[in-house]
Amino acid sequence: MAATSTMALTPVSAKQYLAMRGSMATQLPLATLKSDPGSYIGKVFELRGVMTGSLKSAQNSNCNIILSTADLTSYTVVTDSPPCDSGIRLACLVKIGPRSTVSLCDLELVASTFLIDLERIETPAKPVTATVKPAAKTEPARGTTTRGTARTVTTEEYVAAYRKAVKRFNPRLSETQADTIARSVIGFGLRYKVDPRLVCAVILAESHFRIGATSSAGAQGLGQLMPSTAAGLGVDDAYDPVQNIYGSVRYVRGMLDRMCGSKEWNELTWYDLALALAAYNAGPNAVKRHGGVPPYKETQNYVKRVTSIYKQLCGVK
Repeated sequence: MAATSTMALTPVSAKQYLAMRGSMATQLPLATLKSDPGSYIGKVFELRGVMTGSLKSAQNSNCNIILSTADLTSYTVVTDSPPCDSGIRLACLVKIGPRSTVSLCDLELVASTFLIDLERIETPAKPVTATVKPAAKTEPARGTTTRGTARTVTTEEYVAAYRKAVKRFNPRLSETQADTIARSVIGFGLRYKVDPRLVCAVILAESHFRIGATSSAGAQGLGQLMPSTAAGLGVDDAYDPVQNIYGSVRYVRGMLDRMCGSKEWNELTWYDLALALAAYNAGPNAVKRHGGVPPYKETQNYVKRVTSIYKQLCGVK
């Protein structure tokens, strides 16, 4: 396929992607397209899966990415450059090329977005609630009963608990700053399916909730994002608490997806979490190169520290 100037590079926002999908993608099922691809040359359709690798073309400057779908089928899609790191779940609009006469072997990337962002729009999150059961040895208040009952914690009660914890971690924060951090931790944690308590553990280990923290290596803000990482995540000001937490949570989510595939949160093991935390600290390539948590003292101590904090926040011994 000849290279074009419209090949997609970085993923677009989920909203942009939805608009593009609505205007150009065919609604035909993938099975129909696979059964007679020659009849649909030039059509654009949606392909969802994990980007498992990329390979530079020897004939031209194009790049071929490999997208593995839920049914374990792999598709090769041509683009100018990989839209993201391997291991990330993507939703892609792809165009069927002229060589797809008997199979979908000639595909061109038109646009992509992070699948986790798209899923949030397609399936809106439920209101923030949690069920609290009375402790076994807690005496009920006079005139009340707790037998067989549970109550729903409101969103504001949930925020208040996190705000109090954030103030305890860094008493120098104002109430407004603590409230902003608490709402961001909860909101982005729920949006990207990362336990807000893990987000707190990462921030506590990285900066001890100091908004203006800067490391000797140049890492910035609450989640200690490197400038290049922040830019790649769309963070313009890493010292802005909301932007930093947004980028940090997205980066944690990205490392979880890359290290552990598309596991749901309740399917993750402590080893999965250790790999993701090691990737957050030392980079995913270091984890891949060493086949696990790298033998760096800093990284190993970091994984132990964050895991220990997280367990404490969860009440796990």
